[in-house]
Amino acid sequence: TCSGSDRLLVVCLAFYHPASVVSALTYAGAALTRLGNLSDFQYNSEIWYLVNPASGANTLSLEFSGGHFGMGLMGRSFTGVDQTVPMVGYVSGSGTSTTPSVVASSGTDEMVVDSLCITHSGTLSVGADQTSRLNAISSSGTIKYAASTEPGVSSTTMSWSNSTSQGWVYSAGVIK
Repeated sequence: TCSGSDRLLVVCLAFYHPASVVSALTYAGAALTRLGNLSDFQYNSEIWYLVNPASGANTLSLEFSGGHFGMGLMGRSFTGVDQTVPMVGYVSGSGTSTTPSVVASSGTDEMVVDSLCITHSGTLSVGADQTSRLNAISSSGTIKYAASTEPGVSSTTMSWSNSTSQGWVYSAGVIK
C-alpha cells in the first residue's frame, strides 16, 4: 500500500539460483527499475524502485526467467522522496563470515535501504542503528533474507550478524 506525497516504492529481493533472472517486476502494472544486483555463491540480492507508485493497495508482481529454489522480497513505500533522482549510490558485497556488511555514501537528509541473502543456518540479527524491516527464511528453507533501513550519514555501514559463518550477498542503496 502506497500513500502520501512524493512517493517511492522500494523492493528488496533475494533468491537462490545461479541461472535465474528477474524478467519482470511490476506494481499496479507499472514496471520497476533495477537499482542494482549482485549474484555470488548461487545467491542473489537486488534492489528495485518505482517513482510515484499508484496510491492505495495494489499488486506487486514478479516473474523469473529460469527456476529458483528460494525467494523472498520486501516492498516498502517512502514519502518525501526526490522525484527526479530518487535513488543513488548502489553498493554490494559478498563473502563468507558471521558479519555481512556494506558501506554506503549518503547524506543526513537521506535513507539507506539494504537487501541481504544468506545461507539458511544460524540466527540473523540486524546491525546497530538499523531498523529491521524483514528477517525470514524462504518457504523452501534454502535461504534467509533480510532488509533494513537506516538514516544516512556521510558513510553509513549497513550490517547484519549471523550466529554461524555462512555465504552471503548484500546490496544497499540510498534514497534521496
